[in-house]
Amino acid sequence: MSRRGELLSAAVWAALGTVIAVASWRMDRLDDRGINPWSIPGLTPGVVGALMIVLAMVLALQSGRTGAPPAEAAPTPGSLRRTLLAVVLCVGFAGVALGHGLPFVIEGALFVFVFTTLFSWPDWRERGRVRRGLVQTLAIAVAASAFISWLFESVFLVRLP
Repeated sequence: MSRRGELLSAAVWAALGTVIAVASWRMDRLDDRGINPWSIPGLTPGVVGALMIVLAMVLALQSGRTGAPPAEAAPTPGSLRRTLLAVVLCVGFAGVALGHGLPFVIEGALFVFVFTTLFSWPDWRERGRVRRGLVQTLAIAVAASAFISWLFESVFLVRLP
């Protein structure tokens, strides 16, 4: 990626992190319900937004140090398509499917499985490891979804759909 591309990416990530941090800061703290300050609804998104800003600054600083790549290094074909696919999958999961039908543990496992499969498929085919990749991805998706469900319900005390 060119220096200009890295700076643009850093700016986009910093802007997105800022929007997330500001939105989480503006969330209701639920003081009137005696909620523990460490379990307020906006804490995790606020930390994620702040980390996105910090990492965007690191990317911007790093792009200035490394300079432009050699002329033969072109952007990866399909990178915009892959980015759009990731956005569609994430928005589809979080904005459309989540909370409308299946329990979270099933939807979460399906999301992780589909996301990982779509982005790993070309590599699996190239190496001849499609079956192995699918089995590993299924195991990881089920374990991750079960752990996330447990974490939110038992530690953060959030009732999941």
